[in-house]
Amino acid sequence: MKWKDIMPVLAGGLVILVVALVVKPALLGEPIGLISTGPAPVTTSPVYIPPTPAPAATPFPEDSAAYTRTLRWTAIDGGVQTTQVRVPEALFIEHRETPRFADPLAWGQYALADADRPILEDLAHRIAPPTANPAEEYFRMMNLIFFVQQIPYESDTSAESYTEGVLPYYARHVGGGVEYPKYPVETLVDGKGDCEDAAILMGGLLDALGYDTVLLQYPDHMALGIRMDGFNPWYAKYTPKYFEYEGKHYYYVEGTNYTTISTGNSTYWGKPLPIGDTQDGSLQSVRSGTPGIIPLRYIPTPVEYQIRPVRLPAGA
Repeated sequence: MKWKDIMPVLAGGLVILVVALVVKPALLGEPIGLISTGPAPVTTSPVYIPPTPAPAATPFPEDSAAYTRTLRWTAIDGGVQTTQVRVPEALFIEHRETPRFADPLAWGQYALADADRPILEDLAHRIAPPTANPAEEYFRMMNLIFFVQQIPYESDTSAESYTEGVLPYYARHVGGGVEYPKYPVETLVDGKGDCEDAAILMGGLLDALGYDTVLLQYPDHMALGIRMDGFNPWYAKYTPKYFEYEGKHYYYVEGTNYTTISTGNSTYWGKPLPIGDTQDGSLQSVRSGTPGIIPLRYIPTPVEYQIRPVRLPAGA
């Protein structure tokens, strides 16, 4: 066979190959380069499938590292109780790394910190279980107060007041001492605190049970005020002290009425003190005046700046 006779055959084979590999797949919707051996696939419109949302990670998982503290205290019925508290380490560290408000008017925000709320609600309901009997409501509240009052007292200036054994980075040096108001869970983990720490913790726990409280600020002391109407217990050998704020009566509650543990020990063991009693304890002199009343939900107002007119050129 001559060359001129082979050329038409090769050309025809090339045409057949192009049709098989390119034209047919394009018409049938088959992928180019593949030879279909079965029936043509059924084509459908694409359907959007949204991605499966990833579960939101909880800030402090249950299985995360945590501080566990067991606190012993005497209830109002005289029985000795033990209460265990679990605080995530990440939450504790986050609080330690948070700057402190210099203005005590803002310290109520520590008592109402959102991150502490679940821990305080759980603790408050275990110490003071809900009751449908109004006659038991007072004892329920007093158990919570007694619990806080018996946390050992330790000054902010002392490194013994902190789990780490050193002053926190944001401890403020004021005069010759240190000021470091703690978040409630910090006091629980440290197992110690001073007057404002006890007031803040007590305020947060009572608020978790629905009680209306305020901080009572003295020149060198802080206590708590709890709203009550006509409180005058028959058994009291004292006249319950209260302060009026916005037409409401807030009765004095001491958080750091303490007794000395031993000579030379800077830590003092807290002891119970009834509502409205200001006649007992070593702090009687500092709580004899009229305190400033700080609602827990006080919102600090921004600093005011005076706007001065700019001097313009003459004739401007």
